[in-house]
Amino acid sequence: MNRLSKSALENVAKHKYSGIDDSILAKLILQKYWNFCLRFVPLSIAPNLITLTGTITILISFFIVGYYSPKLDGELPTWVYILSGLSLFFYQTMDNLDGKQARRTGSSSPLGQLFDHGCDSIVCTLQSLIVASVLNYELGIMPLVQTFTIALLPFWMATWEEYHTGTLHLGPINGPDEGIVIIVITLLATGFLGSSFWVIRPLESFNFLPQIISGLRLNEIVISSLAFPTIITCYFNIKHVVHHLQSKNKPVLPALSQILVWIIITGCSFIWYYTSTLLLNENSIWFTNIRTILFSIGFIFGELVSRLILAHMCHEKYNIIQAPLIPLLLATFVSVLNYYRGEVIFSEYILMIIFATFSLVHYSLFVKDTIQQLCSYLKIKCFKITQKKQN
Repeated sequence: MNRLSKSALENVAKHKYSGIDDSILAKLILQKYWNFCLRFVPLSIAPNLITLTGTITILISFFIVGYYSPKLDGELPTWVYILSGLSLFFYQTMDNLDGKQARRTGSSSPLGQLFDHGCDSIVCTLQSLIVASVLNYELGIMPLVQTFTIALLPFWMATWEEYHTGTLHLGPINGPDEGIVIIVITLLATGFLGSSFWVIRPLESFNFLPQIISGLRLNEIVISSLAFPTIITCYFNIKHVVHHLQSKNKPVLPALSQILVWIIITGCSFIWYYTSTLLLNENSIWFTNIRTILFSIGFIFGELVSRLILAHMCHEKYNIIQAPLIPLLLATFVSVLNYYRGEVIFSEYILMIIFATFSLVHYSLFVKDTIQQLCSYLKIKCFKITQKKQN
């Protein structure tokens, strides 16, 4: 059990969320829309219930898209594209209404912040796989590149910055606001254009370009173009943390070393992918069950992010190597061993079942234990408003 110390619980009780959203789109349009939607939310609805509703919507969309596109390719029914776009927009709405509802009802709590961001971390992986199917990525390296660099990296860096500076700072153009709206428009547009639109090669007529560039599909160009703003965002995350720590005369290197968590997750995943696919080709579980593997890794990432948020609230040190990483490290080791032996010593399918089960169960127990301890100490309920309403 993830038992929090008395001092940790005391620090959590004193914690106050600090966030800055400089989004241009949010200030001009989205905030007005969210405030309008808030009028239709009964005062009796708990903020965490709003958060959970949005998350379940994405989960449903994930399974529906996966049913029609298990290998991240092919044409989907038009209604599935529309549903995936509307589900994401609904999720974004719920993700912003929960905080407004908490302040409106006087039920804000550290648990709400942890629950909200914990759900967000899981949705990152789910939505990345939805996009991979809609944009017709097919099996291969592209789903991994998008998931680990475009989705998980900026989320980890933003949470890491919050851990050290105490404030979650979203820039003028950011993922949770502008990024989600762009994805929603893309998903809806695909319903009319078809997913085959994303596999055209728009640069192939430019003979002066190197073949590696002229042969790029449109979806590959999109992913490549998204890498640039991601790098810029991560640069500013690091810059803000370094400046903050230096102003406090605190060492910088220990903080930078925590980025190793994302590097370990990403590195192990890519090593596992390459050793498995080089040995087994199309029989690799990365080709036959890629959604299961990435979904399971998403649970590992979600727990590690939640632990980072919790460590921030508790004012505790965050260790790089933690229990959630163990199944990924072991699975990677087994895959490397199979590869260098040139034969399957341990069944990949059984490995995947054990890996997925451990990831899900370990994350579920962490969530249950943490919620129970925080609710007990703060004298609140997770899905019910217990504080006096404030209009």
